[in-house]
Order: sequence, then C-alpha cells, then structure tokens
Amino acid sequence: MEEAMELARAKDAKERMAGVERLHELLEASRRSLTPSEVASLVNCCLDLLKDGAGGGSGGSFKVSQGALQALASAAVLSGEQFKLHFDALVPAVVDRLGDAKQPVRDAARRLLLTLMEVT
Repeated sequence: MEEAMELARAKDAKERMAGVERLHELLEASRRSLTPSEVASLVNCCLDLLKDGAGGGSGGSFKVSQGALQALASAAVLSGEQFKLHFDALVPAVVDRLGDAKQPVRDAARRLLLTLMEVT
C-alpha cells in the first residue's frame, strides 16, 4: 500500500492517477483491518489529493479526487472505527467535494459521507 501512496503523490498526473487506482484496488481486495498508522497515512495522502483536484479542473485531476474518495470509502469499510480520529480533517474536505464541478466527484463524496456514517 505504501508504494501506491508514493505513486499517488507523484508530480505527474498520470502517475498520481495510477497510484490512486492501485490504492483503491488494494483496499477493495483487502480483508484485513488497517493499522492506525496506515489509516493516518492514507487519510493524509488522500486529503492532499483532494486539495490537488479541487475545482474539478481539466484532465485527470477530477479523476484523482474521485479515486481518493473511493479509496477512503474502501478503507473506511475495513477500519471504520479508526476513521473517527480523522473526522475533523476528513469531513470538511469531503463536504467541499460535494460542490465539485464534476458529477462523479460529487457522487463519490456523497458515498464516502454515507459510508463514514454507516461504519461509525
């Protein structure tokens, strides 16, 4: 998972997108709960990605935001209780994405908020 997060932090948009996709795939396939440090790293990485994709700009930036939201939702299902520690940072960032210019990002943000409510 660490390699996928490193790729998601790359300068190149295609590499960031590949990292986000890989991260989401790993989380979807996982059956184990994440450690507190993994949750913290994932939340920090995804919050940075959400800031990068703010406004639903052109190209793949909105897809990076969408992927980050999807990865967070998958991780919340695995380790919901641990996400409580990060609510103060997560909720405002996710609510911001509800106003994104791109519908897929708004949908992903809504799904993540619902998932967070369900798992906690």
